[in-house]
Amino acid sequence: MLEEVGDTVKWLLMAVMAALPLQWFVVAGPLRLHVTAMLLFLALVLVSHRSRVFSPVLSVAAPFVVANVVLCTIWIAAQAYHGLGFVQPLEQLVFLGVFVALATVVHRGLTLDHDRWVAAFRWSALTVTMSLVVGLSFSMIVNGINPVGVIGRTIAAADPEVLQRELFRAAFAGFGFDEEVVRGNLRHEVFGAVLVGMAASAACVGMRPFTSAGARALYTFSMALGVLLIVVSMSRSVIIAAAAWPLLALLRALLGVRLTPRLVGGGLVVGLGGAVLAATGFLTVIWVRFTQDDSSYQARGNLLDQALDNLGTSLLFGGVATEGASSHNFVIDTWLRAGVFAALAAAVVVIVLIGLFLSLASSLHREPGWMLPVTALLALPLVRMFTAGGGLIPPVSWVGLGLAAGYLVHRRLSRRASERDQPAGDLTGLAP
Repeated sequence: MLEEVGDTVKWLLMAVMAALPLQWFVVAGPLRLHVTAMLLFLALVLVSHRSRVFSPVLSVAAPFVVANVVLCTIWIAAQAYHGLGFVQPLEQLVFLGVFVALATVVHRGLTLDHDRWVAAFRWSALTVTMSLVVGLSFSMIVNGINPVGVIGRTIAAADPEVLQRELFRAAFAGFGFDEEVVRGNLRHEVFGAVLVGMAASAACVGMRPFTSAGARALYTFSMALGVLLIVVSMSRSVIIAAAAWPLLALLRALLGVRLTPRLVGGGLVVGLGGAVLAATGFLTVIWVRFTQDDSSYQARGNLLDQALDNLGTSLLFGGVATEGASSHNFVIDTWLRAGVFAALAAAVVVIVLIGLFLSLASSLHREPGWMLPVTALLALPLVRMFTAGGGLIPPVSWVGLGLAAGYLVHRRLSRRASERDQPAGDLTGLAP
């Protein structure tokens, strides 16, 4: 019975990964497909697991969880004081529950059913990328969009706005969002899901590499497709978060004073990819996106100035509406909505994540290789905390954080078990 429940939860988690990039499909009212999948996953975990199984995750992630609970509690109190609704803070508490459930399922899967769980989750990159390709292809067919023509016009004009307007905004319309409401920046979370799936998959492949040539080729294809999708997305935040992965690999090599064949091969692949982008003219579009397409920079600068001006009126109890006027900063927007004490809790959340990221990055050369993509999983939530409109942790970031926490709990507990089983005086287990 327990094995059947474990298999059900495992495959529902894979369904969550498949739904994660399909964020423009609305199920009912404001409820979107990926959020529906997350809620069903949370419900199944809660009814099928006893409360004590969450203890390992809660003990390791206590500072992060407590800070978020304090933040949302103060936010609810501030909303009550101002006579406003409680939907957003309650929604964030639910996502915090999803975070704990995800971390618990990953940790228990790696601990109790390691080989089967890893064997299944190695395909998360293929699941996410193919889900997005199928969903986006369907949307483009329904909306009469020719992606080849749009990309050609984008390269000819060296204008990333053509791609955003004629491909993403047009493709995302008509499935619950009308053309006046749907926004091209929905793509940040859509393609962020691809990065999350790639990192989760790479961690499992690092634990248990493929032995079949066909499986290795299919995995390589899914990772290459993921990189292509992220580049085409023109999402600066996702591209920056993705760039943390090879930079962490380089840092690991420098700290460990070793140049592995995989790192050299990765460098060659990156160089070849850059050459292809340059030859097609797409590299110019990316360069324009980062250096000359500064309208969003200016808009965010103006919003930040406006937010800073409003801090004085929201010092203790918040009450400032950030919808449509977000500073794109997790701490500042929290201050505006719920006051300085909630902002302090938000700052603790940020400090905990930055501290964890830096700690992991500095010790990667002493960790197994699969810890590299786990560390890279933290980059997207950190980047989005300072770039996401609304100043909230988006659902995709909650999933990424939950997966990372599950891997980290497994690593910490397995390391403790190894140290406990090590004979007295035997120092071999301490070697990098």
